[in-house]
Amino acid sequence: MNDITNLPADFVTRLMSGIAQARASTILPGGKPYFRLLKTKKYVWGQSNDEMQEGSRWVVNIMSMAHGWSCWVDGGPKKANDLAGEVLVSMTLPRPDQPEPIGEFEFKELYSMEMKCLDGDDAGTEVLYRINSTGGKRAILALMDEIYGQLARRPAYPCPVLVLTSDTYQHKKHGPVVYPIFTVVGWANMNGELDQGADTPALADRTPTTGPTRPARTKAPLGAAPAPAVEPVQPVPTAQTHVGQRRRPSAA
Repeated sequence: MNDITNLPADFVTRLMSGIAQARASTILPGGKPYFRLLKTKKYVWGQSNDEMQEGSRWVVNIMSMAHGWSCWVDGGPKKANDLAGEVLVSMTLPRPDQPEPIGEFEFKELYSMEMKCLDGDDAGTEVLYRINSTGGKRAILALMDEIYGQLARRPAYPCPVLVLTSDTYQHKKHGPVVYPIFTVVGWANMNGELDQGADTPALADRTPTTGPTRPARTKAPLGAAPAPAVEPVQPVPTAQTHVGQRRRPSAA
């Protein structure tokens, strides 16, 4: 280290400002399991791939919504891809500049949001959903358009309540590709109370999801259900930066 008895005043000021900003904006790793859409068109979360119950409703914590970039390194035909770098900040902040590629692999757009299940077998479950697929980005951008409109119409109830389904499209190189569909069936305020306004779709009147008989491990589709009490949506810090290695889940 250099032998400097007194640090320059401007350096001290800049460092104090940087520390304050970092403490206010850095997200430490949390305990919420990752929510994923598999190639089988099923939504699952956690290491045990617990399967989402069809027709269940999930409320989005809009304060957790974030955007940024991630870089996945191709592991080759016999290996899974690895996450080599990630930059993620709150949606309230401008998207960071796209980082430089890692080797031959470029950083691609990344979106993130936290959700909580309102009913059925998974009621109370909280998950983290990260989206970087093409179809997923279309779904999240459409959801943001709906949130934007809701904030203009009825800002007291800004949190969308979703029913999640999926579909496929044909890719020239990869064949059938699964993508998520987010259907907004209602809205909640930041205390988790559902909007019962006349202009809001009736949550209890939505068409129940039906399907063929499935293995015992699979949760039966959820029909119409009354709205349960919901715990308040908790705010989150504003930004996250992560660089490291991890296996990529089979997700969309």
